[in-house]
Amino acid sequence: MTIFSRHDAEVALRVGASVGVPLFAILAVGRLDLAVYAAFGSLTCLYGHRETGAARFETLVVAAAMMLVTIAVATGFSASHGPHWLLGVLLAAVVIAAGTLGVAMGWMPRGDLFFILVLLVASQAPIPWGKVPLALAVAGVSASLSILLRVAWHAGEGREAWRLDGLHARLARGLSTLDRGQHLVLILAAFVGAEAAWLLAHVLGVGNPFWAPVTVAALTPALASEKVYRRAAHMVLGTLAGVGIAALLFSGDPNHVTLIAIVVICQIASELFVTRQYGIALLFLSPLAIGLSNLSRGLPWKPLLIERLIEAGLGVAVALAVISIGRLVLAGRRPRAS
Repeated sequence: MTIFSRHDAEVALRVGASVGVPLFAILAVGRLDLAVYAAFGSLTCLYGHRETGAARFETLVVAAAMMLVTIAVATGFSASHGPHWLLGVLLAAVVIAAGTLGVAMGWMPRGDLFFILVLLVASQAPIPWGKVPLALAVAGVSASLSILLRVAWHAGEGREAWRLDGLHARLARGLSTLDRGQHLVLILAAFVGAEAAWLLAHVLGVGNPFWAPVTVAALTPALASEKVYRRAAHMVLGTLAGVGIAALLFSGDPNHVTLIAIVVICQIASELFVTRQYGIALLFLSPLAIGLSNLSRGLPWKPLLIERLIEAGLGVAVALAVISIGRLVLAGRRPRAS
């Protein structure tokens, strides 16, 4: 009996290639300053794994478009040195837009996690206006590569797999079947949780205040599930162990080639486990996220590891508070048995 199916292995390898090829290409041309944008564009590869044909292509194109819009907004904010309050407004917009679009499309993974990550990291990465078009071009090429690899892997499906003419009907169908009351509760929980975690991280003076809202975003999509508290426990234990693994991997201060290799290997490993055992996937997600966030910055590793632990704990605490309230609201909406 095999632990992973052939499909699992193919998905993981394809995701690894989608992430690794743009990063090594950026390194080869000596533009590591653009690595974060290449990496964010490649996040497109995380969507559409459970779909086939045109549905998969639709999901990839819409996810890529949402990713590029988020990157454009974030880089524009950074280049214009936007005020702190405006970033809070943009965070709210991303939570609402990505959360609603994801539900309407029915894509996996659910929620706004990766879009929040992109917004908060890219908005804090210094960039002049003159480099914004190049950053968006790099992200666009990376996202396009993810789509090409995903569709070309199933070239036998023919031209029908490249069509978008059913997208409008799919969105209309998704919105028409949406439980608007429940969705409102879920979106409000995601919005309040992300904003509260982000603000608290700032008030506490944590160095990288994007981990806390990202942690909240990882938990709130499971609000209506009975397994949400078990998922939170997995996140705490998996993050603790994952940071320990990251400390070992980065203790030797790896060079750029080694660091990208670590990122790619961790991405493949996390993809293998994420749908089977979330806690085990976090063993690889923590070093992946920490390594990726520091790829073009070269900051000392120890403070990053400590901040990751602090913000994960903060994010889990905020998420549990919001989830508990949200579940009470959802319970109040259910009709009582007569």
